[in-house]
Amino acid sequence: MSASLQKSAPRMAAIRSRRQEAGFVETTVFVHERAREGIDRAIAEGRFKSRREAMEAVIHAAFVQEERAKKPR
Repeated sequence: MSASLQKSAPRMAAIRSRRQEAGFVETTVFVHERAREGIDRAIAEGRFKSRREAMEAVIHAAFVQEERAKKPR
C-alpha cells in the first residue's frame, strides 16, 4: 500500500463512521455508462458537486419523498 493510501485510510474510516452515525448505509451500485455520462453532464452543468451527491439526490427524490407523500398526516 502506498504512503498516500495509508494516510487516507484513517480519514476514509472517519468519514464512513460519521455517515453511518447519520443513518447512511454503504452500498455498491453498477450503472450503465450512459447513466454515468448523464450524471457527469449534470455535474459539469453545476447541478451537483459529485456523482455521490447526484445519486443521493435521485434516490432520495424517488423513494424518500414518495414515502412521505404516502404517510397519513
